[in-house]
Amino acid sequence: MAWRPGRGGAIPAAVLLFLLAGCASRPPEAPPAPPPPPAAPTAIVMDAADNAGLQGALRQVAAKPVDEVVGWANPDSGKRGAVKILRDGYDSANRPCREFHSVVILDKLYQHATGFLCRQPDGAWEVADLREFPLFRRPD
Repeated sequence: MAWRPGRGGAIPAAVLLFLLAGCASRPPEAPPAPPPPPAAPTAIVMDAADNAGLQGALRQVAAKPVDEVVGWANPDSGKRGAVKILRDGYDSANRPCREFHSVVILDKLYQHATGFLCRQPDGAWEVADLREFPLFRRPD
């Protein structure tokens, strides 16, 4: 017996509902999560260009008065820093020396150091007795 409109409409409607239920669309998938941000550095490792910047600042500060700051920066590595003469004096060999403080900065990391620049007989300055302090991380 064939189905005719107006007769037994409840059964075909149920069948139609059953057939269409499989066509229900699924909610769209969420887009993939963005990649995590790069990990924050945990150490400051100086490359050749960073060392050249620091050495240049040490050469410049050797001729500056006490408490004058000389800065340096390497935009390629993101490192920067400063050097300052703390006081003048003489070492055990009676060479003129200058105590200095330096800081190297990378993001929120700070590496402090102190040492002495002592004048050699040829007039050049030599770094002596360099002491690095523990790495400091600036809080957020």
